[in-house]
Amino acid sequence: MAPQDFIDEIYLALLEQGWSLNDIDTMDILYYLRLLKRKMTSKQIYIDEIF
Repeated sequence: MAPQDFIDEIYLALLEQGWSLNDIDTMDILYYLRLLKRKMTSKQIYIDEIF
């Protein structure tokens, strides 16, 4: 995927969630990408697995 396509997908996803273009343009994009990476690599654990 081209970098511009990736950025376009981020913008479209955030716009669908109610963000404004100004909100997206002024956010810390590197921190946002770190959070996405963390979300993708974190394992989902269900309560039944804990007990």
